[in-house]
Amino acid sequence: MAGILSFNSHKFNRILDKYGLEQAWFKVLATKLSKNDEFTYVLKHPNFKDVEPFNEDIIKELSIGEIGVLYEYSLAKVNADKRKDNGQFFTPDDVAKIMIERAKLFPDGKWLDPCSGIGNLSWHLTNAQCDKEAFLKDKLILSDVDELALFIARVLFTMSFQRGDKNLFNNIENSFVAFDFLSVADKGESTLFPHNELTKIPKHDFVIVNPPYLATNADNRFETEKCADLYAYFLENIIKTSKGFISVTPQSFTNASKFYSLRKLLLDNYSNLTIYNFDNVPDNLFHGIKFGSKNSNKANSIRAAIMVALPTKGKHRITSLLRWQTKERKELLGDIDLFLSEVHLTPKFFPKVNKVFEPIFQEVKDNKTLASLITSKKTAYPLFIPSSPRYFIPALKSPVKRASIKTIYFNSEKDREFAYILINSSLMYWWWRVRDGGMTLSLETIESMPLVDFEINEDVVFKLSQSETKNRIYKMNAGAIQENVKHPKALLNSVNLCVIPKYNDKLMAVHENSELRQLKYIA
Repeated sequence: MAGILSFNSHKFNRILDKYGLEQAWFKVLATKLSKNDEFTYVLKHPNFKDVEPFNEDIIKELSIGEIGVLYEYSLAKVNADKRKDNGQFFTPDDVAKIMIERAKLFPDGKWLDPCSGIGNLSWHLTNAQCDKEAFLKDKLILSDVDELALFIARVLFTMSFQRGDKNLFNNIENSFVAFDFLSVADKGESTLFPHNELTKIPKHDFVIVNPPYLATNADNRFETEKCADLYAYFLENIIKTSKGFISVTPQSFTNASKFYSLRKLLLDNYSNLTIYNFDNVPDNLFHGIKFGSKNSNKANSIRAAIMVALPTKGKHRITSLLRWQTKERKELLGDIDLFLSEVHLTPKFFPKVNKVFEPIFQEVKDNKTLASLITSKKTAYPLFIPSSPRYFIPALKSPVKRASIKTIYFNSEKDREFAYILINSSLMYWWWRVRDGGMTLSLETIESMPLVDFEINEDVVFKLSQSETKNRIYKMNAGAIQENVKHPKALLNSVNLCVIPKYNDKLMAVHENSELRQLKYIA
């Protein structure tokens, strides 16, 4: 993104301060339009009345995705609180291209982008068509509550795709619809909505979408009301009004218990469903920053998922929670299909398993779980588990000094020693990434850990106990020192050989910061 990185933000800040959001963007667009006689007719639109162009086209070198970044920035600068409330993040160009590549799998039909912003996804979708003008006029609708964003999109699409139609800007007016996609909802009651249709939503066949990500109040208009998240409500409306869709959302819907109803809707409606899951370390799918965030951490920390729901018969496929280094981004995004597995998805949770670990999952998925050993009573046999995994999960006999820690209890020393080895193994860390992978390690995930058959190794128990004092690590978080234990690789290897020896090498790879290292295990 060299264009946006070299962009003169100081000049743009002065423009926003002087003219305000709308007039600043009208002037930016007028400048771009005035540079080409072919598009001066657009300047007759009322929004350009009395608007004087700048001398310089300041967005000349920017891609559609980078202009999206700039628009996000301008919204955050003018009204940071409102932007934070909207919970929206732009779609990077490379992510949009991945989604558009999957759009080629869909049959012919009309597409809707129901929260388009300035139209990055729809721009790439249009650009992939043979007859771009015809597609834009007849096969695409961009919809958003932000009328300024829609107007910017309409201008940019005209300048990008006008060829034979010299009045394209006016002829595509009906392709840009100001509409609140969540203003209507359907629980399926035919008395409310005949034929199970949401008639106010523009007619369409397929949807491409990057919806808002924001927790909200439970809305009883939706079957997914317990999700209490805008993106779940968007997906429900999409499922009920579309033949198929492509979305990019948080991956939390794959596991969090509150998203049970959404998972069920997906499974009930699509036999052909593909889900690509992305971690947020060390690189993130949504590179850049969260404009308008008041948090001291400005990085966009969304763990994302791209979902492709096809209207044809097929299979359910899913990846692991993919990790990659920044320098590997292009390679990883080009290889994501290699990590797909065909494990069984259920409303309870979607297991994030790649092809490498599919045999392990099939072997342990129906086993008894750690919950069968844990007691609700306080006993003399506790284990302490720090709640913030990143590249490892330790179970400790003595607590460490940190803000968040889970304490579990066992009825006997034997049960505790067994769990001590199991939780410290790479199998537990892998299971957390399969079953959850969020910001914290929940008690539910700990209890769901499948049990495997192994003998307690007293030497391994002793070395783990020693490591608790020898291998303390410290990290500053929110102004306080957080203490943890990171067992050395050699000890972790010994633990794995005790617990599940035939998968040790593969399991050791889950601690690495790149999923690409696992490709060597794919035949």
